[in-house]
Amino acid sequence: MLVGTTMMLALAVILFVRARIMNQQSIERDGLSRFRDKFRGRYPEPLLAQTYTYLAERHGAVGPHYKVLPADDLERVYALVDLDLEDAVLVIADRAGARLPKSNELDQLKSRGVRTVDDLVRFLEPFFQPEVAKG
Repeated sequence: MLVGTTMMLALAVILFVRARIMNQQSIERDGLSRFRDKFRGRYPEPLLAQTYTYLAERHGAVGPHYKVLPADDLERVYALVDLDLEDAVLVIADRAGARLPKSNELDQLKSRGVRTVDDLVRFLEPFFQPEVAKG
């Protein structure tokens, strides 16, 4: 009886550990979806997808499992500062098919205080809007 109880307890522990591992793997695979959910409805989907992809690649992650949080510090977490930050803006806009920022618009990165992922997405959003022809 004692052996049977021990075997059942060991099996329960193994199943519990296996379920936790599978849950963690599911969470990790779901990084892109979680990133989109943080911003859903406020920004265009291509902007969110390309921002996530660029930052995950920048951090060395492969696949849609890396956690990118809106509060992540661009300089500390992704080493994006000055010209690297300008390059990131250009690459993300280009990959997503948005209007590329002009040099004077890139100069606004510092004055607008783009320091977090949320700031970056907010800065990029106007470049995804259709341009109005001035007449």
